[in-house]
Amino acid sequence: MSVQPHPSQPPGSDLRGLLKRWRSAWLAALMLCWTLLGAAQAQELEEEGGALPVAEAQAVLQRPLPDDRLPRLTLLDQQMHAARQLAQRGLQVALARRLVDEGRDHADWPTWLRAYLHAEFTWGEGTKALEACEPWLADTSLPPALRAGVALRQTYMAAHEGDLAVTLNHWRRAQRLLAAWREGGRAPVEVAERQLGIDALQVRAEVERLQGRFEAAVATLREALQEALAQQADVLHERNGLSRHPDVQAFTGWVDGSRGMLVYALVRQGRAGEALLLADTQLRRVRRGDLAEARGPRWLYRRAHALNALQRHEEALADADGSLAALQQSQVSASSHVGHLALAERLRALMGLRRWAEADAAYQAHLAAVAGDRLASARARNPALAAVLAAQAGRLDEALAGAERSLRYRERLFGVDHPSSQEMAGVRGFVRLARGDVDGAEADFERLFVAALDRSGGWLDLDQRGARGFVLGLVFDRYLRHVLSQAQGAAVTAPRRVARALQIADRLKLGSTQRALMDASSRLQAGHAPLREALEAEQAARAAQEERAEGLQALFAEEDAERRRMGSAAFKSLPLHERQAATEQLARLRERIRAAQAELQAARAALQQRRDRLAREHPAFADLISPPLPAPEGLMQLLRPGEALWVLHALEEGSLSWLLRPGQPAQLRALPLGSADLAQRVGRWRAQLDRSARLQEPAAPALGADEAHELYRSLMAPWQAELAGVNSLLVASSGPLAGVPLAALLREPLQAGRPPAWLLRDMAVSQLPSAASLLALRRQPPAAEPPRALIGFGDPLFAATASPTARATGARRLAPAPDARALRWDEARGLRYGDIPPLPDTRTELQAIARSLGADPRADLRLGAAATRAAVLAADLSDRRVVAFATHGLLPGELPGLSKPALALAADGDASPLLELDDVLQLRLRAHWVLLSACNSAGAQQGDEALSGLVRGFFFAGARSVLATHWAVESESAAALSAAVFARAAPSRAEALRRAQLQLADGAPKWRHPYFWAGYALFGDPAL
Repeated sequence: MSVQPHPSQPPGSDLRGLLKRWRSAWLAALMLCWTLLGAAQAQELEEEGGALPVAEAQAVLQRPLPDDRLPRLTLLDQQMHAARQLAQRGLQVALARRLVDEGRDHADWPTWLRAYLHAEFTWGEGTKALEACEPWLADTSLPPALRAGVALRQTYMAAHEGDLAVTLNHWRRAQRLLAAWREGGRAPVEVAERQLGIDALQVRAEVERLQGRFEAAVATLREALQEALAQQADVLHERNGLSRHPDVQAFTGWVDGSRGMLVYALVRQGRAGEALLLADTQLRRVRRGDLAEARGPRWLYRRAHALNALQRHEEALADADGSLAALQQSQVSASSHVGHLALAERLRALMGLRRWAEADAAYQAHLAAVAGDRLASARARNPALAAVLAAQAGRLDEALAGAERSLRYRERLFGVDHPSSQEMAGVRGFVRLARGDVDGAEADFERLFVAALDRSGGWLDLDQRGARGFVLGLVFDRYLRHVLSQAQGAAVTAPRRVARALQIADRLKLGSTQRALMDASSRLQAGHAPLREALEAEQAARAAQEERAEGLQALFAEEDAERRRMGSAAFKSLPLHERQAATEQLARLRERIRAAQAELQAARAALQQRRDRLAREHPAFADLISPPLPAPEGLMQLLRPGEALWVLHALEEGSLSWLLRPGQPAQLRALPLGSADLAQRVGRWRAQLDRSARLQEPAAPALGADEAHELYRSLMAPWQAELAGVNSLLVASSGPLAGVPLAALLREPLQAGRPPAWLLRDMAVSQLPSAASLLALRRQPPAAEPPRALIGFGDPLFAATASPTARATGARRLAPAPDARALRWDEARGLRYGDIPPLPDTRTELQAIARSLGADPRADLRLGAAATRAAVLAADLSDRRVVAFATHGLLPGELPGLSKPALALAADGDASPLLELDDVLQLRLRAHWVLLSACNSAGAQQGDEALSGLVRGFFFAGARSVLATHWAVESESAAALSAAVFARAAPSRAEALRRAQLQLADGAPKWRHPYFWAGYALFGDPAL
């Protein structure tokens, strides 16, 4: 029976069905509790036996081996466990190998074989482990379960060579062996047999990773963790609660390994915050002694992986160095899997810190150390990385030769138009620019830009190959710095550079938001049949292209092998007729290659046609998943009279600033303010703006005025002439600048007797998640006017048994921030959701808004216990002009398993109280406004990214704009401002907000400081 590589049922599911029928019912609740903790890429399946005291373990290693075979094997087994406990990894590998070689007929030989394969790959030489599998797989006298386990190990190891075709071949064999073992019908009694289902899931996740199916890999790993925890609980029960029993500890490795794999899978999905939380939790367990100390180095490099993804490179470097030091002390081979993973994080951190010389030296030393290990060398060698490091180290000829060699190979294999070839063209452009070949570099860059920026789905193609995290980041940064240097020395920048730099800066603004939106869209696809069918067709076309590419790669490998054979002395000594036959065979092979190349190009064209059709038929979904990046001319056509779009992208050496106005050429200017200086100055200004922790202190308008004026001079004054006549400024920025209200910038210093010259007095200011979102907002004409004014959800009861909280007196924040205890995961109690502080003042704010809109507070507001997620999803929101949520916003990673932004709503029994991004995408809105009052997530940079995803989700659902808060606003002024926004007739949404803000800024003296009136930010279309 053939087994398909993409089974509808997970491998091992029949086995799990048997196991679940034997599982005690009382364990179900325990399993569910543990599963919520999340799971982990580097797989360590170590079977930990009962721990010996250190002195006793050392004594075991000193014992001489007896001559008699059985006592010798017994002592070797004890010494292997002692070496593992003492973290003497080199000795552990050697002892495991000796047991395998000498103990073939011993009852424990299958256990030793599995231990050896794991230890050799993890701590020793990967090639030895991989090559050792084949003879044992060919030995049909071995037990079926053992052969299936060896096949799974072989598949996992092959996946780390990166060859999808080879990995899939191994995977198919592993599935056949698993099926054959299951058909035997014997219940899995041995611990190793009971682990096969977990092993199959973990290996399947590696295959899915290699295929670029990252969401599927996360789901598979969560299933593997659930099964491992349940099996661990079963065995613990069977062993009378002895947690140190070897059988229980065997499953500890599977649980920990699943969690380790999940760290990497989460980072690939853009969920680095959640991955960091998981790594921190595991390191705390190591410190408490709940996990073996030997696991600490692995969790250090996993934590470094998450930190690097969050661009916290200094911390990542410290963790990676600590991990490497511990591994070296444990005699871990440079060729080992764990050594590679730790070094990879050190390299990423050094490159992130631009410590290129150290990164290059570390990489070269590692290549030399693994030169004799084929698998380790294949895993370590990265032509793009090598070329970039060589260029940064000044070895420009070496860098260019390496980039061109890799580019020729990829073009020969895939064609010039394949994403893999375009990726390497970008790397060659990086090298050419370092050599001073500007024209050649820009030609190479253009190939990459066409693939990544101009084509629907092109960004996703490159993302699946890891390019977005490495090559695109480096190449895009290098190109933007090149444009910055050109703009600093020229009065006018070439229009082509203006356009490309703007597209790149806009794409980079999406950051991890894009991955969260892609992840959240799965439920949307499931509920929309035409969209699901279109996506399935696109996925089938992509799979067909990959299948053609794999076939072509195999043909080229066959051709290369044949050419090497024909060039050998042995071939040249063959008779003439044999050599002629080989030449004819090679000619036929090359004909097959040409046909396969044509098939690959046709498959690529068919895939692009599918994507273009998807974008035409489902434009809103395309805007959400792979937003188009219109050229400046396209954006300017969307702008209306009196509007201007201002974009800022900060680099280390300075900032790039664009201004787009209708009917005018796009302009680009280089500003001297670099990213570090900008962050510091914005941070000082924000500290003066946000008075939420100091409400009882006087807040005169002069507080923060100097910082506001200096920032205006640096950012906006260079555009002062061009901004004349602009009454509505749309801003697309990221980083710290996205967390402050630019309307509160001061055009001139404060002067006694004159009102402050806030930018607000000249123009309304609104924000966009990215410049491309303007296209999504204005692509379609506005929907018909909703007939009803308002629906609001606020003052939710976070504890199901709580009573409404009385409103306090005096100045207070609308939404006190949840403290650490409120968002803490407690293994005994679970989530302390009820500890989130209540929001009684949001009730007052929503009631004021209802009055200003003429709505009925009793009918149109859902307050207290009624403000549930279920109430939101059940309500018809499409007939409301204003949809208001007055509650806490939670960021990804703030709760275990929370990978996307969410709104905290009232506790509702066993139902989830969180309105997540997935839910937002399911809503159907025609609202002019979505109000996120008390959300406070438009402040810090992480909040900016999270809010960007939430805002784009509301745009997809049909909202035209989102009104959110930069900080915890004061209750009374917030109610007054929000009521004024909706009560005033104004020509646009942005103008309504501007007039309401001016009313407070020029009104009661107690509210004139920007803290009281500038806290609300308008995201989206400023027009009505």
